[in-house]
Amino acid sequence: MTNNSTTIPKWITIYLWLTFVLTLGASLAGYFKPDALLATWEALPAAGALSLAGPLGLFVSRNMATAAVTLFGLLQKNASMIKLILLLRIVSDGLDLVNNLIAGNMPVAIMGGVMCLIEIFAFTKIKA
Repeated sequence: MTNNSTTIPKWITIYLWLTFVLTLGASLAGYFKPDALLATWEALPAAGALSLAGPLGLFVSRNMATAAVTLFGLLQKNASMIKLILLLRIVSDGLDLVNNLIAGNMPVAIMGGVMCLIEIFAFTKIKA
């Protein structure tokens, strides 16, 4: 891949740094303070809900992987890498929207939808 840093608008880089910090923070909170992170989660009282072998582990794994890929791509300052990060986030946040709509969790569905729309718009702005 060639270095296409001139085609990445500054606002996209700032947005991705912000999402990196949020995703990394959510992952670390999932490890160290899962009950605080997921206090309003209706499945919290279920046996094994906070087990890393269960739903919490899947959440932490996805967020940690997303944070790692985002950090790598941002440090590369490569437009093609940034597009891949955005594609990953579009799919992930889009599925957060769908899954939370189905589950009736409107605050998370709205957040996923807004982020997905921002990422789709950003994806179209990068010329790679």
